[in-house]
Amino acid sequence: MIQRIQTVFLLIATILMVFVVFMPVAHIIGTADGTIYELGFKGLIGNSDSAPEFGSMPMSILIGLCLGLCVATIFLFKKRMLQIRLSVVNIVLLLGLMGLMYYYVRSAQSMVDGATSYSIIFMFPLAAAILVFLALRAIARDEALVRSLDRLR
Repeated sequence: MIQRIQTVFLLIATILMVFVVFMPVAHIIGTADGTIYELGFKGLIGNSDSAPEFGSMPMSILIGLCLGLCVATIFLFKKRMLQIRLSVVNIVLLLGLMGLMYYYVRSAQSMVDGATSYSIIFMFPLAAAILVFLALRAIARDEALVRSLDRLR
């Protein structure tokens, strides 16, 4: 299982998605009072009592779904066609997550009326999508090799 390059790609993508869960995506500095807000997995969190209510339940669900698909794809190494399908779905979800994170950052910025500073964590879903794509190519290569060997018998 671990000796395949696609497993390494998927494992790195899983680690990147775990970082998205535990680290803030962006920091927003309020212009009115100078309060620093962090937008992450749990929503907008400020260091004062007057922090606005801003939940991010759809973003949390999508992050959990992408993380679960990465882990499931790693353990389905004997079913290559299912791995390919799950990888395609995961790439689409990761790119959708990037768009949703951008939307939430812009919405939180307009709500707080402040300046936004993106974290490097913001780019991790894009990097995970690239890694899942590389894993998809390696899985397809393995499947083509197995099919060509079946033809020779």
